Amino acid sequence: MSNSAQNNGMNKILLVVVLILVSFGVAVVYSASAPYALANGRPAEHYMLSHLPKAIGGVVGMLVLGRFVDYGHWKWLGRVVFVLFFVLSVAALLKGGSVKGANRWIWGIQPSEFMKLGLIIWISAKLSEAGDNIKSVACSLVQPGIPFVLCAFVLIMQPNYSMLIMVTAIVVCVMITAGVNMKYLGYVAAGAIPLALIRLMTSTHSRARILAFFAEDGEMAASNWQGDHALQALGNGGLFGTGFGQGVQKLGYLPESHKDVVYAVIGEEFGFVGTMLVLILFTLLFAQGFKIAQNASTRFGKYLALGLTLSLFFNFCVHVCVCVGLFPTTGQPLPFFSFGGTNLLYTSAAIGILLNISRPSSGRKIKESFSSRASLESSVLRNFEFTRSGV
Repeated sequence: MSNSAQNNGMNKILLVVVLILVSFGVAVVYSASAPYALANGRPAEHYMLSHLPKAIGGVVGMLVLGRFVDYGHWKWLGRVVFVLFFVLSVAALLKGGSVKGANRWIWGIQPSEFMKLGLIIWISAKLSEAGDNIKSVACSLVQPGIPFVLCAFVLIMQPNYSMLIMVTAIVVCVMITAGVNMKYLGYVAAGAIPLALIRLMTSTHSRARILAFFAEDGEMAASNWQGDHALQALGNGGLFGTGFGQGVQKLGYLPESHKDVVYAVIGEEFGFVGTMLVLILFTLLFAQGFKIAQNASTRFGKYLALGLTLSLFFNFCVHVCVCVGLFPTTGQPLPFFSFGGTNLLYTSAAIGILLNISRPSSGRKIKESFSSRASLESSVLRNFEFTRSGV
């Protein structure tokens, strides 16, 4: 489909796909969490009833952001978001308390999710303002590097290495797209990659999971129990699945089945057909996100849409790859499907901003020079489109 999905307002394909995913997600949360709720003396629908208001609130917030909040305001709001949730993330380290060896939560939320949102916005804004200076040390390294280092420090201390890896990938992709000096990125990578590997292998939190992942087949190490049973759940599903609510692995065999490995529950109860449907829906979502980035009228819109789409893409990939045995076990949720309000609200906010970027009337107050190479190319393409259409 051409740009018709965007000509009359926000991207309708993205909106419809998201509404389907949210609705499907509520049903899956109910099925995946019911045995866990009953085992803890709660009604079967306990977690679904907790998830449903967050899903509805997320949809409402998404529509408000998409329709009424011009994405140009995020150029300064993003920095406020980053600072606020950076402070809360530090507070979680100091006062939040440890949950399964990680200090990520305070007052029932995981502030690092929204710190990630602020980081993406801040870096997109700084890169879009660079203009002809994009190749300089300040614009290629220092300005995006300062908020990234602050974010990385918090994620290392939590620890949350999987999110750190994803955030790094997002930032690098956006910086490369913006045209930063690759020489500086190369210098940083040469020093950072060995240090990161040393940190992963010397941290008790990650080392056990990595070693269990590479253990011999059949060795049910405690750190890989979840991954092994996720594979069993997918295998049990076959082509059409065991049926909604009829999965076996969630009955105490698959830890955190309604959170960290919910894709495995989908595979067991809906089979190969169900997992392919989820893959197709997410593929449509990512395709529309990248199209919005491509068609955005400003550099800030392009970089922001790209960063937000990549954040959802990497989250999806890590979750699915853990469930199918391609990655070591980690606690990354599946967008729209995993129980937990923080990621759902982050995802809804990201989609809302993407929907706003897709609106032709948004971002008009953003002032950017068109002297840089990237901007000049965009200007030439727009002029070509106007000439071809007879405007």
